[in-house]
Amino acid sequence: MIPDMVSIFADPVRATDPFFQLLSDHTSVPLDQIRYIFLLSMGYPLGAIYRHGLAPSPAHIALRHMVSTSIGLLFGLMCFGWVQMGVLFSVTGVCYAMLLLVPSKVVHVYTIVFAMASMSAAHIYRMMVDYGGWHLDFTGPLMLMVQRVTLTAFALHDGVAHKEAELNEDQNLMKLTEVPSLLEYWSYNYNFHTFLAGPTCTLKEYLNFVDGSNFKTTPTQNGDGKTKIKPSAQYPVINAILGMLMYAVVYLLLSTQYSLDNALEPGYSLASRVLIAHLSLLHIRARYCIVWLLAESVNNYIGLGFSGYDKEGKPVWDVCKNVCVFDVEFATNVRALITGWNVTTSRWLRRVCYERVPPKFWISPHMAVFVLSAIWHGFYPGYYLCILTFMFINEAARKMRTMLRHHFQTSPAKKVLYDLVTTVTTVFYMDFTTTCFSLLMWEKCVLFWSYFYYIPLVLVVMVSFLPVPREHRGEGKTLEKTD
Repeated sequence: MIPDMVSIFADPVRATDPFFQLLSDHTSVPLDQIRYIFLLSMGYPLGAIYRHGLAPSPAHIALRHMVSTSIGLLFGLMCFGWVQMGVLFSVTGVCYAMLLLVPSKVVHVYTIVFAMASMSAAHIYRMMVDYGGWHLDFTGPLMLMVQRVTLTAFALHDGVAHKEAELNEDQNLMKLTEVPSLLEYWSYNYNFHTFLAGPTCTLKEYLNFVDGSNFKTTPTQNGDGKTKIKPSAQYPVINAILGMLMYAVVYLLLSTQYSLDNALEPGYSLASRVLIAHLSLLHIRARYCIVWLLAESVNNYIGLGFSGYDKEGKPVWDVCKNVCVFDVEFATNVRALITGWNVTTSRWLRRVCYERVPPKFWISPHMAVFVLSAIWHGFYPGYYLCILTFMFINEAARKMRTMLRHHFQTSPAKKVLYDLVTTVTTVFYMDFTTTCFSLLMWEKCVLFWSYFYYIPLVLVVMVSFLPVPREHRGEGKTLEKTD
Protein backbone atom coordinates (compact mmCIF):
# COMPACT_ATOMS: atom_id res chain seq x y z
CA MET A 1 0.00 0.00 0.00
CA ILE A 2 2.79 2.43 0.90
CA PRO A 3 4.57 2.07 -2.47
CA ASP A 4 1.24 2.64 -4.20
CA MET A 5 0.64 5.85 -2.28
CA VAL A 6 4.19 6.98 -3.01
CA SER A 7 3.74 6.37 -6.74
CA ILE A 8 0.43 8.23 -6.76
CA PHE A 9 2.03 11.19 -5.00
CA ALA A 10 5.09 11.13 -7.28
CA ASP A 11 3.18 10.90 -10.56
CA PRO A 12 -0.57 11.54 -10.10
CA VAL A 13 -1.22 11.61 -13.85
CA ARG A 14 0.23 8.18 -14.60
CA ALA A 15 -1.24 6.71 -11.42
CA THR A 16 -4.78 7.70 -12.41
CA ASP A 17 -4.38 6.90 -16.12
CA PRO A 18 -5.79 3.33 -15.89
CA PHE A 19 -9.10 4.55 -14.47
CA PHE A 20 -9.52 7.31 -17.04
CA GLN A 21 -8.34 5.03 -19.85
CA LEU A 22 -11.15 2.65 -18.93
CA LEU A 23 -13.66 5.49 -19.20
CA SER A 24 -12.10 6.57 -22.49
CA ASP A 25 -12.39 3.06 -23.94
CA HIS A 26 -16.08 2.84 -23.05
CA THR A 27 -17.01 6.32 -24.28
CA SER A 28 -14.60 6.76 -27.25
CA VAL A 29 -13.71 10.17 -25.82
CA PRO A 30 -9.94 10.92 -25.82
CA LEU A 31 -8.16 10.29 -22.54
CA ASP A 32 -7.31 13.92 -21.78
CA GLN A 33 -10.85 15.08 -22.53
CA ILE A 34 -12.62 12.38 -20.49
CA ARG A 35 -10.34 13.19 -17.56
CA TYR A 36 -11.37 16.84 -17.77
CA ILE A 37 -15.08 16.07 -18.11
CA PHE A 38 -15.03 13.59 -15.21
CA LEU A 39 -13.29 16.01 -12.85
CA LEU A 40 -15.58 18.86 -13.86
CA SER A 41 -18.59 16.61 -13.26
CA MET A 42 -17.29 15.87 -9.77
CA GLY A 43 -18.25 19.47 -9.07
CA TYR A 44 -21.85 18.34 -8.51
CA PRO A 45 -21.32 15.97 -5.55
CA LEU A 46 -18.47 18.08 -4.19
CA GLY A 47 -20.57 21.19 -4.70
CA ALA A 48 -23.40 19.64 -2.68
CA ILE A 49 -21.02 19.08 0.23
CA TYR A 50 -19.48 22.52 -0.21
CA ARG A 51 -22.84 24.30 -0.45
CA HIS A 52 -24.66 22.51 2.38
CA GLY A 53 -21.97 21.00 4.59
CA LEU A 54 -19.83 24.15 4.47
CA ALA A 55 -22.57 26.76 4.08
CA PRO A 56 -21.32 30.37 4.21
CA SER A 57 -20.82 31.60 7.78
CA PRO A 58 -18.08 33.51 9.61
CA ALA A 59 -16.82 30.23 11.08
CA HIS A 60 -16.63 28.52 7.68
CA ILE A 61 -14.96 31.19 5.50
CA ALA A 62 -11.34 30.06 5.98
CA LEU A 63 -12.39 26.41 5.82
CA ARG A 64 -14.29 26.97 2.57
CA HIS A 65 -11.14 28.54 1.09
CA MET A 66 -8.93 25.67 2.22
CA VAL A 67 -11.25 22.86 1.12
CA SER A 68 -11.92 24.38 -2.30
CA THR A 69 -8.23 25.08 -2.89
CA SER A 70 -7.11 21.60 -1.78
CA ILE A 71 -9.55 19.86 -4.12
CA GLY A 72 -8.61 22.17 -6.99
CA LEU A 73 -4.91 21.46 -6.50
CA LEU A 74 -5.64 17.72 -6.44
CA PHE A 75 -7.55 18.03 -9.73
CA GLY A 76 -4.65 19.95 -11.22
CA LEU A 77 -2.11 17.33 -10.20
CA MET A 78 -4.29 14.56 -11.65
CA CYS A 79 -4.46 16.42 -14.98
CA PHE A 80 -1.01 17.94 -15.36
CA GLY A 81 1.43 16.52 -12.80
CA TRP A 82 3.93 18.31 -10.62
CA VAL A 83 6.05 19.91 -13.33
CA GLN A 84 3.26 21.71 -15.17
CA MET A 85 1.54 22.64 -11.91
CA GLY A 86 4.88 24.07 -10.80
CA VAL A 87 4.67 26.53 -13.71
CA LEU A 88 1.24 27.66 -12.52
CA PHE A 89 2.49 27.99 -8.92
CA SER A 90 5.34 30.17 -10.15
CA VAL A 91 3.03 32.53 -12.04
CA THR A 92 0.63 33.01 -9.15
CA GLY A 93 3.52 33.32 -6.70
CA VAL A 94 5.25 36.09 -8.65
CA CYS A 95 1.97 37.93 -9.29
CA TYR A 96 1.06 37.82 -5.60
CA ALA A 97 4.52 39.13 -4.70
CA MET A 98 3.89 42.02 -7.09
CA LEU A 99 0.68 42.89 -5.25
CA LEU A 100 2.72 43.16 -2.05
CA LEU A 101 5.83 44.88 -3.37
CA VAL A 102 5.00 46.93 -6.49
CA PRO A 103 3.40 50.39 -6.01
CA SER A 104 -0.34 50.37 -6.66
CA LYS A 105 0.01 53.01 -9.38
CA VAL A 106 1.85 50.58 -11.63
CA VAL A 107 1.13 47.12 -10.21
CA HIS A 108 -1.43 46.43 -12.95
CA VAL A 109 1.12 47.18 -15.68
CA TYR A 110 3.81 44.95 -14.17
CA THR A 111 1.32 42.14 -13.62
CA ILE A 112 -0.18 42.07 -17.09
CA VAL A 113 3.25 42.28 -18.74
CA PHE A 114 4.62 39.41 -16.65
CA ALA A 115 1.48 37.28 -16.97
CA MET A 116 1.22 37.73 -20.74
CA ALA A 117 4.96 37.04 -21.17
CA SER A 118 4.66 33.83 -19.12
CA MET A 119 1.67 32.69 -21.11
CA SER A 120 3.37 33.53 -24.40
CA ALA A 121 6.32 31.38 -23.40
CA ALA A 122 3.90 28.54 -22.60
CA HIS A 123 2.21 28.92 -26.00
CA ILE A 124 5.58 28.79 -27.77
CA TYR A 125 6.58 25.70 -25.78
CA ARG A 126 3.34 23.99 -26.71
CA MET A 127 3.89 24.79 -30.40
CA MET A 128 7.34 23.23 -30.16
CA VAL A 129 6.19 19.96 -28.55
CA ASP A 130 2.67 19.56 -29.96
CA TYR A 131 2.37 21.74 -33.07
CA GLY A 132 -1.18 21.82 -34.33
CA GLY A 133 -2.34 19.42 -31.61
CA TRP A 134 -5.46 19.64 -29.45
CA HIS A 135 -4.12 17.85 -26.39
CA LEU A 136 -5.32 19.46 -23.14
CA ASP A 137 -2.43 20.69 -21.03
CA PHE A 138 -1.63 23.40 -18.48
CA THR A 139 -1.89 26.23 -21.03
CA GLY A 140 -5.69 26.22 -20.72
CA PRO A 141 -5.75 26.86 -16.94
CA LEU A 142 -2.84 29.28 -17.41
CA MET A 143 -4.90 31.37 -19.84
CA LEU A 144 -7.65 31.56 -17.23
CA MET A 145 -5.11 32.33 -14.52
CA VAL A 146 -3.79 35.25 -16.55
CA GLN A 147 -7.30 36.69 -16.50
CA ARG A 148 -7.63 36.27 -12.74
CA VAL A 149 -4.25 37.67 -11.71
CA THR A 150 -4.60 40.68 -14.01
CA LEU A 151 -8.17 41.40 -12.87
CA THR A 152 -6.93 41.35 -9.28
CA ALA A 153 -4.03 43.71 -10.02
CA PHE A 154 -6.30 46.15 -11.87
CA ALA A 155 -8.86 46.01 -9.03
CA LEU A 156 -6.15 46.82 -6.47
CA HIS A 157 -4.90 49.66 -8.67
CA ASP A 158 -8.44 51.05 -8.90
CA GLY A 159 -9.09 50.78 -5.18
CA VAL A 160 -5.82 52.28 -3.94
CA ALA A 161 -4.52 54.58 -6.69
CA HIS A 162 -7.82 56.15 -7.80
CA LYS A 163 -10.62 58.12 -6.21
CA GLU A 164 -14.19 56.89 -6.53
CA ALA A 165 -15.12 59.68 -8.93
CA GLU A 166 -12.37 58.59 -11.33
CA LEU A 167 -13.81 55.10 -11.76
CA ASN A 168 -16.84 53.84 -13.61
CA GLU A 169 -19.62 51.90 -11.90
CA ASP A 170 -18.16 48.46 -12.56
CA GLN A 171 -14.68 49.49 -11.43
CA ASN A 172 -16.10 50.89 -8.19
CA LEU A 173 -17.97 47.65 -7.54
CA MET A 174 -14.98 45.38 -8.20
CA LYS A 175 -12.14 47.46 -6.73
CA LEU A 176 -9.96 46.22 -3.86
CA THR A 177 -8.74 48.55 -1.13
CA GLU A 178 -6.14 46.13 0.24
CA VAL A 179 -4.08 43.16 -0.87
CA PRO A 180 -6.01 39.89 -0.40
CA SER A 181 -4.58 37.28 1.92
CA LEU A 182 -2.51 34.48 0.40
CA LEU A 183 -5.27 31.98 1.21
CA GLU A 184 -7.87 34.12 -0.56
CA TYR A 185 -5.60 34.58 -3.57
CA TRP A 186 -4.85 30.87 -3.92
CA SER A 187 -8.47 29.91 -3.38
CA TYR A 188 -9.49 32.35 -6.12
CA ASN A 189 -6.98 30.87 -8.55
CA TYR A 190 -7.14 27.16 -7.67
CA ASN A 191 -10.67 26.45 -6.44
CA PHE A 192 -12.02 23.16 -7.80
CA HIS A 193 -15.01 24.65 -9.64
CA THR A 194 -13.24 27.25 -11.82
CA PHE A 195 -9.57 26.20 -11.97
CA LEU A 196 -9.79 23.76 -14.89
CA ALA A 197 -12.28 25.43 -17.21
CA GLY A 198 -13.36 28.69 -15.65
CA PRO A 199 -15.39 30.74 -16.00
CA THR A 200 -13.50 33.80 -14.78
CA CYS A 201 -15.02 36.15 -12.26
CA THR A 202 -13.42 38.98 -10.29
CA LEU A 203 -11.85 38.43 -6.89
CA LYS A 204 -14.55 40.61 -5.33
CA GLU A 205 -17.28 38.40 -6.79
CA TYR A 206 -15.50 35.27 -5.60
CA LEU A 207 -15.01 36.55 -2.04
CA ASN A 208 -18.66 37.63 -1.88
CA PHE A 209 -19.60 34.09 -2.87
CA VAL A 210 -17.35 32.46 -0.28
CA ASP A 211 -18.72 34.51 2.61
CA GLY A 212 -22.27 34.38 1.25
CA SER A 213 -22.72 38.14 0.93
CA ASN A 214 -23.78 37.83 -2.72
CA PHE A 215 -27.03 36.30 -1.44
CA LYS A 216 -27.74 38.54 1.53
CA THR A 217 -28.85 41.97 0.39
CA THR A 218 -29.95 43.58 -2.81
CA PRO A 219 -31.10 47.13 -3.53
CA THR A 220 -34.78 47.56 -4.28
CA GLN A 221 -36.26 50.13 -6.64
CA ASN A 222 -36.59 52.72 -3.86
CA GLY A 223 -32.99 52.29 -2.76
CA ASP A 224 -33.66 50.47 0.52
CA GLY A 225 -31.83 47.28 1.45
CA LYS A 226 -33.91 44.13 1.54
CA THR A 227 -32.91 40.71 2.80
CA LYS A 228 -34.03 37.97 0.47
CA ILE A 229 -34.31 34.23 0.76
CA LYS A 230 -31.49 32.41 -1.05
CA PRO A 231 -32.81 31.94 -4.59
CA SER A 232 -33.14 28.53 -6.15
CA ALA A 233 -30.46 27.57 -8.67
CA GLN A 234 -32.71 24.97 -10.25
CA TYR A 235 -33.61 26.85 -13.42
CA PRO A 236 -30.11 28.15 -14.34
CA VAL A 237 -28.56 24.75 -13.57
CA ILE A 238 -31.09 22.80 -15.65
CA ASN A 239 -30.90 25.35 -18.46
CA ALA A 240 -27.12 24.98 -18.68
CA ILE A 241 -27.32 21.18 -18.49
CA LEU A 242 -29.87 21.05 -21.31
CA GLY A 243 -27.60 23.25 -23.45
CA MET A 244 -24.66 21.00 -22.64
CA LEU A 245 -26.61 17.86 -23.59
CA MET A 246 -27.73 19.48 -26.85
CA TYR A 247 -24.13 20.21 -27.80
CA ALA A 248 -23.09 16.73 -26.69
CA VAL A 249 -25.57 15.22 -29.15
CA VAL A 250 -24.28 17.55 -31.88
CA TYR A 251 -20.70 16.53 -31.12
CA LEU A 252 -21.46 12.80 -31.15
CA LEU A 253 -23.43 13.02 -34.41
CA LEU A 254 -21.06 15.25 -36.38
CA SER A 255 -17.53 14.79 -35.05
CA THR A 256 -17.02 11.42 -36.75
CA GLN A 257 -18.67 12.50 -40.01
CA TYR A 258 -17.19 15.89 -40.80
CA SER A 259 -13.74 17.40 -40.58
CA LEU A 260 -12.37 20.75 -41.66
CA ASP A 261 -9.67 18.92 -43.58
CA ASN A 262 -12.46 17.57 -45.82
CA ALA A 263 -13.32 21.16 -46.75
CA LEU A 264 -9.78 21.55 -48.10
CA GLU A 265 -10.01 18.61 -50.48
CA PRO A 266 -10.55 19.29 -54.21
CA GLY A 267 -13.62 18.14 -56.05
CA TYR A 268 -16.33 19.71 -53.89
CA SER A 269 -18.67 22.41 -55.11
CA LEU A 270 -18.54 25.73 -53.27
CA ALA A 271 -21.91 25.05 -51.60
CA SER A 272 -20.75 21.63 -50.40
CA ARG A 273 -17.54 23.14 -49.08
CA VAL A 274 -19.50 25.78 -47.14
CA LEU A 275 -21.78 23.10 -45.67
CA ILE A 276 -18.87 20.86 -44.66
CA ALA A 277 -17.09 23.78 -43.01
CA HIS A 278 -20.26 24.82 -41.16
CA LEU A 279 -20.98 21.36 -39.80
CA SER A 280 -17.32 20.82 -38.87
CA LEU A 281 -17.18 24.11 -37.01
CA LEU A 282 -20.47 23.29 -35.31
CA HIS A 283 -19.03 20.22 -33.61
CA ILE A 284 -15.78 22.07 -32.86
CA ARG A 285 -17.81 24.80 -31.12
CA ALA A 286 -19.76 22.06 -29.35
CA ARG A 287 -16.56 20.80 -27.75
CA TYR A 288 -15.98 24.19 -26.11
CA CYS A 289 -19.63 24.72 -25.21
CA ILE A 290 -19.95 21.33 -23.51
CA VAL A 291 -17.16 22.26 -21.09
CA TRP A 292 -18.35 25.86 -20.62
CA LEU A 293 -21.96 24.88 -19.96
CA LEU A 294 -20.90 22.09 -17.62
CA ALA A 295 -18.75 24.56 -15.68
CA GLU A 296 -21.58 27.11 -15.70
CA SER A 297 -24.07 24.61 -14.30
CA VAL A 298 -21.66 23.50 -11.54
CA ASN A 299 -20.90 27.07 -10.51
CA ASN A 300 -24.56 28.04 -10.56
CA TYR A 301 -25.36 25.02 -8.39
CA ILE A 302 -22.69 26.01 -5.89
CA GLY A 303 -23.87 29.64 -5.93
CA LEU A 304 -21.01 31.52 -7.58
CA GLY A 305 -23.09 32.32 -10.66
CA PHE A 306 -25.60 34.44 -8.71
CA SER A 307 -25.04 38.19 -9.13
CA GLY A 308 -28.14 39.68 -7.48
CA TYR A 309 -31.63 40.73 -8.47
CA ASP A 310 -32.91 42.84 -11.31
CA LYS A 311 -35.25 45.83 -10.90
CA GLU A 312 -38.24 43.50 -10.82
CA GLY A 313 -36.75 41.44 -8.01
CA LYS A 314 -35.95 38.43 -10.18
CA PRO A 315 -32.67 36.55 -9.51
CA VAL A 316 -29.90 37.05 -12.05
CA TRP A 317 -27.37 34.28 -12.71
CA ASP A 318 -24.81 35.79 -15.09
CA VAL A 319 -21.46 35.77 -13.26
CA CYS A 320 -20.51 32.39 -14.75
CA LYS A 321 -22.30 32.57 -18.10
CA ASN A 322 -19.71 31.96 -20.79
CA VAL A 323 -21.80 31.35 -23.90
CA CYS A 324 -25.17 32.66 -25.12
CA VAL A 325 -26.20 29.79 -27.36
CA PHE A 326 -28.83 31.57 -29.46
CA ASP A 327 -26.64 34.66 -29.98
CA VAL A 328 -23.81 32.49 -31.26
CA GLU A 329 -25.71 30.08 -33.48
CA PHE A 330 -28.25 32.58 -34.87
CA ALA A 331 -26.52 35.94 -34.50
CA THR A 332 -28.08 38.77 -36.51
CA ASN A 333 -24.90 40.85 -36.33
CA VAL A 334 -21.22 40.48 -35.56
CA ARG A 335 -21.46 42.37 -32.29
CA ALA A 336 -24.00 39.88 -30.90
CA LEU A 337 -21.77 37.02 -32.03
CA ILE A 338 -18.65 38.43 -30.37
CA THR A 339 -20.39 39.31 -27.10
CA GLY A 340 -22.19 35.95 -26.95
CA TRP A 341 -19.06 33.80 -27.32
CA ASN A 342 -16.62 33.33 -24.44
CA VAL A 343 -18.50 35.96 -22.46
CA THR A 344 -16.21 36.11 -19.43
CA THR A 345 -13.16 36.58 -21.65
CA SER A 346 -14.90 39.48 -23.41
CA ARG A 347 -15.63 40.92 -19.98
CA TRP A 348 -11.96 40.54 -19.02
CA LEU A 349 -10.83 42.26 -22.22
CA ARG A 350 -13.18 45.13 -21.51
CA ARG A 351 -12.02 45.53 -17.90
CA VAL A 352 -8.26 45.34 -18.45
CA CYS A 353 -7.94 46.72 -21.99
CA TYR A 354 -10.89 48.47 -23.64
CA GLU A 355 -11.67 50.73 -20.67
CA ARG A 356 -7.99 51.43 -19.99
CA VAL A 357 -6.87 52.83 -23.34
CA PRO A 358 -6.45 56.59 -22.82
CA PRO A 359 -8.15 59.08 -25.18
CA LYS A 360 -6.23 59.94 -28.36
CA PHE A 361 -3.87 57.02 -27.77
CA TRP A 362 -1.88 55.76 -30.77
CA ILE A 363 -4.08 52.66 -30.89
CA SER A 364 -7.88 52.61 -30.62
CA PRO A 365 -9.60 50.65 -27.82
CA HIS A 366 -11.09 48.20 -30.36
CA MET A 367 -7.70 47.60 -31.95
CA ALA A 368 -6.04 47.15 -28.55
CA VAL A 369 -8.65 44.53 -27.59
CA PHE A 370 -8.06 42.56 -30.80
CA VAL A 371 -4.28 42.66 -30.31
CA LEU A 372 -4.47 41.52 -26.67
CA SER A 373 -6.97 38.81 -27.58
CA ALA A 374 -4.70 37.52 -30.33
CA ILE A 375 -1.63 37.30 -28.08
CA TRP A 376 -3.71 35.72 -25.30
CA HIS A 377 -4.84 32.93 -27.64
CA GLY A 378 -1.34 32.09 -28.90
CA PHE A 379 0.83 32.39 -31.98
CA TYR A 380 -0.64 30.14 -34.63
CA PRO A 381 -1.07 32.06 -37.91
CA GLY A 382 -4.71 31.03 -38.07
CA TYR A 383 -5.49 32.95 -34.87
CA TYR A 384 -4.17 36.17 -36.32
CA LEU A 385 -5.86 35.71 -39.68
CA CYS A 386 -9.13 35.10 -37.85
CA ILE A 387 -8.86 38.04 -35.44
CA LEU A 388 -7.53 40.44 -38.07
CA THR A 389 -10.37 39.51 -40.42
CA PHE A 390 -12.89 39.96 -37.61
CA MET A 391 -11.61 43.50 -37.15
CA PHE A 392 -12.54 44.30 -40.75
CA ILE A 393 -15.83 42.39 -40.51
CA ASN A 394 -16.80 44.26 -37.36
CA GLU A 395 -16.09 47.63 -38.97
CA ALA A 396 -17.81 46.69 -42.24
CA ALA A 397 -20.88 45.40 -40.38
CA ARG A 398 -21.08 48.59 -38.33
CA LYS A 399 -21.01 50.76 -41.44
CA MET A 400 -23.50 48.68 -43.37
CA ARG A 401 -25.85 48.64 -40.39
CA THR A 402 -25.54 52.40 -40.04
CA MET A 403 -26.30 53.05 -43.70
CA LEU A 404 -28.94 50.36 -44.39
CA ARG A 405 -30.79 49.30 -41.27
CA HIS A 406 -33.16 52.27 -41.04
CA HIS A 407 -34.51 51.45 -44.52
CA PHE A 408 -35.84 48.12 -43.20
CA GLN A 409 -37.58 49.35 -40.06
CA THR A 410 -40.71 50.69 -41.76
CA SER A 411 -42.70 47.43 -41.70
CA PRO A 412 -42.65 44.03 -39.94
CA ALA A 413 -41.98 42.21 -43.20
CA LYS A 414 -38.94 44.35 -43.93
CA LYS A 415 -37.64 43.81 -40.40
CA VAL A 416 -37.92 40.05 -40.81
CA LEU A 417 -36.16 40.22 -44.18
CA TYR A 418 -33.39 42.35 -42.68
CA ASP A 419 -32.89 39.95 -39.76
CA LEU A 420 -32.89 36.93 -42.08
CA VAL A 421 -30.30 38.41 -44.44
CA THR A 422 -28.04 39.64 -41.62
CA THR A 423 -28.25 36.27 -39.83
CA VAL A 424 -27.26 34.31 -42.95
CA THR A 425 -24.48 36.79 -43.68
CA THR A 426 -23.17 36.73 -40.11
CA VAL A 427 -23.17 32.92 -39.96
CA PHE A 428 -21.38 32.70 -43.31
CA TYR A 429 -18.67 35.13 -42.27
CA MET A 430 -18.37 33.44 -38.89
CA ASP A 431 -17.62 30.16 -40.68
CA PHE A 432 -15.38 31.81 -43.25
CA THR A 433 -13.29 33.44 -40.52
CA THR A 434 -13.27 30.94 -37.65
CA THR A 435 -12.20 28.19 -40.04
CA CYS A 436 -8.76 29.80 -39.82
CA PHE A 437 -8.92 29.71 -36.03
CA SER A 438 -9.41 25.95 -36.14
CA LEU A 439 -7.10 25.14 -39.06
CA LEU A 440 -4.26 26.99 -37.29
CA MET A 441 -1.71 26.76 -40.11
CA TRP A 442 -1.14 29.42 -42.75
CA GLU A 443 -1.12 27.04 -45.71
CA LYS A 444 -4.46 25.48 -44.78
CA CYS A 445 -6.13 28.85 -44.15
CA VAL A 446 -4.99 30.29 -47.45
CA LEU A 447 -6.03 27.13 -49.29
CA PHE A 448 -9.54 27.31 -47.82
CA TRP A 449 -9.93 30.98 -48.70
CA SER A 450 -8.60 30.36 -52.20
CA TYR A 451 -11.64 28.21 -53.01
CA PHE A 452 -13.68 31.42 -52.58
CA TYR A 453 -11.16 33.40 -54.66
CA TYR A 454 -10.77 35.62 -51.55
CA ILE A 455 -13.94 37.48 -52.59
CA PRO A 456 -15.58 37.55 -49.10
CA LEU A 457 -12.35 38.94 -47.63
CA VAL A 458 -11.97 41.60 -50.32
CA LEU A 459 -15.58 42.69 -49.87
CA VAL A 460 -15.35 43.29 -46.12
CA VAL A 461 -12.04 45.13 -46.45
CA MET A 462 -13.52 47.41 -49.11
CA VAL A 463 -16.70 48.07 -47.12
CA SER A 464 -14.74 48.75 -43.93
CA PHE A 465 -13.05 51.69 -45.68
CA LEU A 466 -16.26 53.16 -47.08
CA PRO A 467 -17.00 56.68 -45.82
CA VAL A 468 -20.20 56.96 -43.79
CA PRO A 469 -22.56 59.63 -45.21
CA ARG A 470 -22.65 62.73 -43.05
CA GLU A 471 -26.36 62.36 -42.25
CA HIS A 472 -25.75 58.91 -40.74
CA ARG A 473 -22.66 59.68 -38.68
CA GLY A 474 -23.10 58.97 -35.01
CA GLU A 475 -25.86 56.42 -35.59
CA GLY A 476 -23.55 53.42 -35.35
CA LYS A 477 -23.24 53.46 -31.57
CA THR A 478 -26.97 53.88 -31.11
CA LEU A 479 -27.74 50.99 -33.41
CA GLU A 480 -25.17 48.78 -31.71
CA LYS A 481 -27.04 49.26 -28.45
CA THR A 482 -30.43 48.43 -29.95
CA ASP A 483 -29.47 45.49 -32.19
